[in-house]
Amino acid sequence: MMELLKKHKNYFIIGVAILCAGLVYLAIPDGGDDEVTATQTVNKEEKPEKEEIKTSGYIYIDIKGAVRAPGVYKLPVDARVQDVVKIAGGLTGEADNSKLNLAEKLKDEMSIYVYEKGEEGPALPVANAEETTNTTEKININSATKADLQQVPGIGESKATAIIEYREKEGLFQTIEDLKNVSGIGEKTVEKLKEYLDVN
Repeated sequence: MMELLKKHKNYFIIGVAILCAGLVYLAIPDGGDDEVTATQTVNKEEKPEKEEIKTSGYIYIDIKGAVRAPGVYKLPVDARVQDVVKIAGGLTGEADNSKLNLAEKLKDEMSIYVYEKGEEGPALPVANAEETTNTTEKININSATKADLQQVPGIGESKATAIIEYREKEGLFQTIEDLKNVSGIGEKTVEKLKEYLDVN
């Protein structure tokens, strides 16, 4: 038996080597599967990032007031106020354009309120407003027409009408403070109007 082992010693060693090589070969596919799985996981994680890039090109705007279909709308990042007004069905017949800047660029989560005619609200900023105030004389509320009064920031059609009606019934205004007696005009409004109105 020993002589037989010595005689075939080389074959025995070769057989053991082949067996070890086979075991190593069987272990290789498992590592490959792990690599494929890892690659698939990375690819899955990359997809949400691409989707975020696509959705980041939009903003959400809340528009209320005198539009035909108020609500929250999704628009491109470079959209303007006129775009969201159009999507909301356009302005109603009661909308006051003087308090709305249709060319203003929109920002995400922006809320826009479209005022109705006669409804009190912030006046639209006008370029060089300070220069106009300094170089233009104040409007005399005792002789001003309805159109003249509507040129004053903060006075809409309804307030202008109320001022004229009060003037016709109660007589000429003695001071700007008398405007407090006009329906729809409060103390804060009077303080703002002093800059534009006079009784002389």
